[in-house]
Amino acid sequence: MATTSKLSRPYISSRFVLELDDGGGSQSVGTLQSIEGGSFKSDVVDEKVGSQAIVMKYSGRPKFDEVTVQVGMVMAPRFWKWISKSFSYEAERRNGSLVALDFDNRERWRRNFFGALIKEVAFPTLDGSAKEPAYMTVKFVVENIEDDSGRKGTKHTAEQESKGEWDKQRLWLPSMFTFKVDGLTGKEQETVKIDSFTVKQEVIDVPVGGKLLTTKEPGRVDFPNLAVTILQRDADPWMKWWDDFVRSGNHEQSKQKTGHISYLKRTATGPGILTGEPLLELDLFGLGILGVSPVKHESKQVQLQKVKLDLYVESMALRGGQGTVSS
Repeated sequence: MATTSKLSRPYISSRFVLELDDGGGSQSVGTLQSIEGGSFKSDVVDEKVGSQAIVMKYSGRPKFDEVTVQVGMVMAPRFWKWISKSFSYEAERRNGSLVALDFDNRERWRRNFFGALIKEVAFPTLDGSAKEPAYMTVKFVVENIEDDSGRKGTKHTAEQESKGEWDKQRLWLPSMFTFKVDGLTGKEQETVKIDSFTVKQEVIDVPVGGKLLTTKEPGRVDFPNLAVTILQRDADPWMKWWDDFVRSGNHEQSKQKTGHISYLKRTATGPGILTGEPLLELDLFGLGILGVSPVKHESKQVQLQKVKLDLYVESMALRGGQGTVSS
């Protein structure tokens, strides 16, 4: 009777952890909602030799797809610092690991990455009527990824380092935010909605002779326009700004504004009310107005009258709050 080999049991990943190297080894910076990308692959290279009819083929340089992760607003300060450096044209390459854990908090797979640079940071739509948690999407490119099976089955320390960290990642609702512009918005102004926007960092491939791995360098940072919806009752200051800034052509830098988006804990007093330390803040510099558009209204419908503002931003600065999971 033939013997059958014993197969290892399949597993289900309970959660994913991101680690970043701070110079003394990788440390967890928080739990991820999802991971995508980071594939191991290469392009095929064709070689036609002399009069031979057959075309020789071989694999080219190793390539690694960009890694996309979804994160909550309470990642560790070191994670926000990494993103903030990219926003200020001081991009840092970071080494780290993506780790999948099972329901017993044991490692099932680990992928170590090297020379990672932030490529995109997508902020979710902020909506005063939202009731479900939302997450930021962060893309980064790497110079190298390696599969590491040396710690498979070992207990991970993430949960011990930050007790209840998974619950903390759900502290934020997209309805809990404030939007303020210095010298323009008052304490009573309510922002109904801010559409999703993405900050993009250009990453340039720099192949080096004699090396298979491709070096990557940071390029320009593209800060997007913002679409902000407010109540009609609060539109007068914005209309006056547009009249002066656009209609009268007084669009010099001295007329630009500075704004602030604060992401609040779900336990805050209410949307639009800043109480205590925010989870995360975005400072908006060189803010200019492009348009003021009434939102479509329908007669005989019970709905608040709203206005949509189109704004441009020259630069942004990101500041992590104290609602983070670890130091």
